[in-house]
Parts: sequence; structure tokens; C-alpha cells
Amino acid sequence: MEKLTLVATSRDTETKLSAIRGDKKVPAVVYGHKVTAQAITVGASDLLKVFRKSGKTHIVELNIDGKKQDVLIHETQRAPVSGDFLHVDFFVVSATEKIHVQIPVHLIGTSPAQVQGGLVEQNMHEVEVKCLPKNLVDTFEADLSKLMEMGDIIHVKDLGIDTKKFDILSDLDGAIVSVHLPKGVTEEEVVAVSAAEVPSVQEEKKAEKEKSE
Repeated sequence: MEKLTLVATSRDTETKLSAIRGDKKVPAVVYGHKVTAQAITVGASDLLKVFRKSGKTHIVELNIDGKKQDVLIHETQRAPVSGDFLHVDFFVVSATEKIHVQIPVHLIGTSPAQVQGGLVEQNMHEVEVKCLPKNLVDTFEADLSKLMEMGDIIHVKDLGIDTKKFDILSDLDGAIVSVHLPKGVTEEEVVAVSAAEVPSVQEEKKAEKEKSE
């Protein structure tokens, strides 16, 4: 995983939050197992840049007044209209303790059934797991090429997640992604359209002959 760093400064809890935000900073708190909670601030633009890459599943090296700690962005509060960060919770991780996270599922490849007119629908966007920080990954991948026919489904158990590294908390039979006929379309119609899109052998030969002439 890419190393991400973020500089923070300890803050006085007596300082008004509106003043902190007006200074283009975000009030935050750092806490964790066997760690005393600490109030801090981080630069708003720096936080946004890091969060775009980290989400809530990527370890961030937080530098607080020169002291470095590995953390996860645990909770965020954002303005409903602008999307600006209003407050952030950072959770300190331990190299020897498993953490509870939701890892996003990324779709790759192309479904043969989709090419035939099927509609691919992602039913689950994250998988809930526990793992050591060193085993964290940015995403799990679901290969759409496995969806061969209408009605095929990729379940959590089909993702090939290494159970030696991850304790899977989501339902193993949970549907990640499926492919089915569009609403109001019959399978016969899909077959007919697919067949119509494929030129006959005679047409292909005729086209090749005209091209050579």
C-alpha cells in the first residue's frame, strides 16, 4: 500500500471550532486502544488530498507535533452542501492487534452475459473483515468475466479472500454482483438482438470480395 502522511497539530479544546475552520483547518481527535484521546487540527486541503486516496481502509502516518502514529480515518463529519470536513476521528492502530474495517469491492473485467444485453448490478459495495494492519488492502476485486449467463452471481465466498489474513465477517453467501435481464426484456429478445448483430458467413465473404475489388 502507498505510504500516506498527514501533519497535525495539538489543539486547545477551549478554541472555538468556528475559528479553527475559518483558518482552513479541521478539528479532529485521535484515540485508540491504550491511547489517551488527543484533540488536534489538520489542514483542510491536506486532509482532502489524503482522504481521496486513503478512504477508511488505508493506514495514514499522522505526524502530531513531530510524534508519528499509524492511524485509520475512522469517522468523518462533512457539511451537507459543500462537502467540507467539519470533524474527523483518527483511530490509532497497533501492529499486533486486528482491526475491524469495511473494504470496498472493485469490479474488473467484462461479463459475457453483459455483452449479450444483460444488466450487471452491484449488490454489495464493501466486505466487512478483521485483520492485522499489515494485511490491509485498498480493495477486493470481483471479476465480472465469471458472470457467464443471465442469473449468475458472484458471492463473497467467490472473491478469493485469503482467510489466513482476513476474518470475513460479511455473509459468505452474500451477493456481491449479479447479471440479469433488463426489466421488461425477455431472454428470447436478447438472443434475437445478439444474433442480428452477428453478420452471416456469406455477408462476411461478400464484404471481403468487394473490398478486394
